[in-house]
Amino acid sequence: MLKRITSLCIGLLFVLCALTSAWAQDTTQDTVHIVKKGDTLWDITRGYLSNPWKWPVVWANNQDITNPHLIFPGDRVVISTRGGKTTITVIPAKSGDPVAYSPQAAAGVKDKTFVVSRQYSTYIYSPSPMTGSGIVGHKVEQGELISREEGILIKSKSGLVPGRYVTIVTKITEAKDNGEIKGYLYKAIGFAKVEQSQGNLYQATVVDSSQEIRVGDLIFDDVKAIEPMTVNLYVPSLKEDGKVIDLYGGTVHGSSYLDLIFLSVGKQDGVDAGAIVSIYKELTVEGYGEKDTIRDYQGNALVLQALDNSCLALVTESLVPIKRDLTIAGAK
Repeated sequence: MLKRITSLCIGLLFVLCALTSAWAQDTTQDTVHIVKKGDTLWDITRGYLSNPWKWPVVWANNQDITNPHLIFPGDRVVISTRGGKTTITVIPAKSGDPVAYSPQAAAGVKDKTFVVSRQYSTYIYSPSPMTGSGIVGHKVEQGELISREEGILIKSKSGLVPGRYVTIVTKITEAKDNGEIKGYLYKAIGFAKVEQSQGNLYQATVVDSSQEIRVGDLIFDDVKAIEPMTVNLYVPSLKEDGKVIDLYGGTVHGSSYLDLIFLSVGKQDGVDAGAIVSIYKELTVEGYGEKDTIRDYQGNALVLQALDNSCLALVTESLVPIKRDLTIAGAK
């Protein structure tokens, strides 16, 4: 039944990213992989397709897949090539009607593994400002914005080695709670290959980028490979309710499905990646000389990364725009 968890309740329908076809020619070819325990779509596609840093979105070619990020032992992953275009199809081991679970009910089922695409695993939530191994100091070609296959000059005192690949990271925003900074959000946006050096300056070529790179972006030579995150879903037991402290994405009215938000709970509260929390609005009703407070359910969120006393989460369901100061609760 877990196989048919739908996004209506937990909203875990992420955009599936896959790898570029290794067979860019006018041929017809199907490769079928039977999923084993521990497999992820990233591992499977990396095993069958080459050049793991090219990630065209194949979701548009697979609209019939309800939850492409969910794979289970016995499922068939079919990698098809038609005229040089590659599509990836997930065929469940068993068929049946979708079953909707509440977050609490879903967390009560064992062996729940969700794969979060690289779109979200590129974010880095840090408790302090990051410095890196150097900075992007200049663009070799004319202009200010830097993209794939363009040259950059890196200023670094870390002794970068020619031929080595480095990660380019940009600062996105600061998470604040009533003006107090709780964390810093960064994002890995590209990779560059160091070509040559002269003192503390290094010439490099951008080999992959998901957005424009700018002068001042950070360079890291020790960031782990960026792959989709595999998380186990659970509902934390919070001793005290938390709240939404800040938003990233959405509109002036608030955040919604697949936007990022920041919460006032963290590792010290038993909250880590994979935690599902419910979001409520407190409503006060007066009458008979007393006040009663009820909770109006607004949606839920999946925690992607957690610090000691705050965390970065993805809105996985929103009945209304999610706003700051809404109440966060876990298991009852």
